Amino acid sequence: MLSLAERIDSAIEKEQAIKVRAYALLPETEKDLNLIILRLLNKYNKLDLTATLYTCIKELAVNGAKANIKRILFDEVKIDLENESDYRRGLEIFREKLTDRFINEYAQKAKDRGLYVDVKFEYDAHRLTVEVVNNSALTKREDERIREKFRDGIKYENIGELYMDMQDNQEGAGMGIALILMMLKSENIDPHFFTIYSDYQYKTIAKITFPMTPGFENERSGFGKKLS
Repeated sequence: MLSLAERIDSAIEKEQAIKVRAYALLPETEKDLNLIILRLLNKYNKLDLTATLYTCIKELAVNGAKANIKRILFDEVKIDLENESDYRRGLEIFREKLTDRFINEYAQKAKDRGLYVDVKFEYDAHRLTVEVVNNSALTKREDERIREKFRDGIKYENIGELYMDMQDNQEGAGMGIALILMMLKSENIDPHFFTIYSDYQYKTIAKITFPMTPGFENERSGFGKKLS
């Protein structure tokens, strides 16, 4: 039986998509993702992107897993997602319970309910596209809040500015978006290559495209991309 590294290398050689499914970002999942990242970037002589790529994927995967876990908890404590005050009450409960033990317990509940986070790598010599999909849809209010975080986050140029100025950190999503935008800019990658969107019914998708060649142009022209 082929080892994980051999299977990854075989897929990369054929430029086949690679997908990792998780229910929480546990150490073994982080190890697998790191191996994929290193093998992919080594293939295209882009190992200098390792820290940025890993940090972005980890941030998005953690947020996706938390979104699924939050939905389970909200269902258990009868939170109305469309009621702003009720939603905020749910966030308070979620923050109070957020420990490693809680994450592990609710990761199993997520698996039992079929709530997952998929990290998918698609790539060729020109670009590497990473999609992080979780099958909990955003509410319209959550989507609006993410748009606000994109608009706010684009202004940050370094980590000091980010931590000094980021006030609204209710779920960590605002901080994470700003961090990813800042890291992309530090690599001279157009921050418009990063998007988050939802079908409002079944799933939420975070997508980042990393150029592998100079002058690569993404099909996306701005943060206001229509959902499909």
